[in-house]
Amino acid sequence: MKMTKKIFSVLFLCAILLTSFGKHFTAGTVISAQEPALRDTLNIGTTNTISGMNVFNSSDVVAQWVERFMYPSLMDQAEPGEFTPNIADITTEDNITYTITVGDDVNWSDGTALTADDIAYNLNVIANPQVETHAASFITAIAGLDDGGKLAEGEDTISGLNVVDDKTLEITLKEAADPAYVKENIGFKVLIAPKHMVEKEDLTNLGDSEFATNPTVFAGPYRFVKYEHGSYIQLEANENYFRGEPKIKNIFIQIMDSTNMVTSLQSGTIDMSAGGGIGLIPITDINALRENENLFVEANPGTSGQFLHINNTVFDDERVRQAILMATNRDRLVTDLLLGEGEVLASTYTSLNPYKDPDLAPAAYDPDAAKALLEESGFDMSQEIILSVPTGNVTRMTAANLIEQDLEAIGLTVTQQTADFATHLANVTQGDYQLAMIGLAFNIDPDQTSYWGSGSINHANIDDETLEGILAQGRELTSFDDRYPVYQEFQSYFQEKAFVAPLYADFQFIIKSTKLDGGIKPYWHGSLHDIETWTIAE
Repeated sequence: MKMTKKIFSVLFLCAILLTSFGKHFTAGTVISAQEPALRDTLNIGTTNTISGMNVFNSSDVVAQWVERFMYPSLMDQAEPGEFTPNIADITTEDNITYTITVGDDVNWSDGTALTADDIAYNLNVIANPQVETHAASFITAIAGLDDGGKLAEGEDTISGLNVVDDKTLEITLKEAADPAYVKENIGFKVLIAPKHMVEKEDLTNLGDSEFATNPTVFAGPYRFVKYEHGSYIQLEANENYFRGEPKIKNIFIQIMDSTNMVTSLQSGTIDMSAGGGIGLIPITDINALRENENLFVEANPGTSGQFLHINNTVFDDERVRQAILMATNRDRLVTDLLLGEGEVLASTYTSLNPYKDPDLAPAAYDPDAAKALLEESGFDMSQEIILSVPTGNVTRMTAANLIEQDLEAIGLTVTQQTADFATHLANVTQGDYQLAMIGLAFNIDPDQTSYWGSGSINHANIDDETLEGILAQGRELTSFDDRYPVYQEFQSYFQEKAFVAPLYADFQFIIKSTKLDGGIKPYWHGSLHDIETWTIAE
């Protein structure tokens, strides 16, 4: 009986202690010494504004990245050139006919099944000549489309598509193509929107539609909640996500300049930088962040590059473009501006890409030769040249100042014109610029038709038959060994004609709270493939 009273006293005391502790936790919280309490909100910083949420026409990288939280790709690419099924698998036996097989348990957030018909519908929308889209170049290889990825006048559907059943879609190409090309462009880069929502809209005005401005149905890990223009994007977990509801319930993508990004990381106001060229930190601040014991910082080569776009319609004499390239001291940009945390670009591929020609050196910095080319071309040196620069990225803005100095050193008159990123990109897309600072994110697959080919997001307004022929040849070959020499020729020709001035590829930094389990990966483009598993501790 005494033992029973003692046990009762101990249990009573434990009950009191647990009741006391319980006042600090919400109902249902499990207290465990091994499992720390988790936060339900993740704050991410980005230095770029978002142009919109129209998956059919989002040419800026930050929009495409944000949309990937909400809309699925067919396949994942967690590592460069390595593909695994996401909502579907893509297989082929002859490199001409590809079979897309949709997973059994993939549904839209409203409970509607995601089917092969959804995928076919998306491809047909992209191919519709009346639809403005950034994605047409991703699907140009499909039979029934022109070189710009569009249907011929009078055609309603792509002849190279065959919906076999709810879970199976067959795609027939014009010619055999490397499976890696198909998986990266159609499988990874095309994001799938819900047919039953998009078909309600006017396809010729999708950018202003409810689907693009206030979307409600998704099949990705997160759902859209709110976009406060120029301030933040709010997302919430999709409880119907086929891989399971994400562990982090709320995400705020905060839009800020690089200086505020540093301060916010140091204070813990944001938990990670978006990285990948849309969440850049000034190089001068990197070491300070490395010394912060609450942050994890790691540098990796990336696939993105910074370019000085030259409007080829305005500067149609290649000698003028060559002069601009040769007058730009790009070594100084890497050594002084990036403090060595990057590389000078010889053409458009970074050192991460296996197709980069190691024997092609960057065009030499030679201001005297640049002056001679300008004199030879008869260029009017009295005219003012406008250099368009987006705000927000301090490193890029500083690079623009140095480039302005370089061009003025050879006698050109340069005036900078700044705008927020969305406005800047809209101007460049419309061809309303002369010179423009632009960051581009590339595939591992070497085909870059979407950037430099006709009928694509060809912001430099390049019109060159030889370049078109090289790009077409590269798309038609089906192995690395066959394609490699073609893309060597592409790099050499691109540099020779100076269609744009490749500047530098800065290393990509992973910067995140040590409390975050997950986050940006060394291969930035594949970073979100496992986001539903991420957690962040209190």
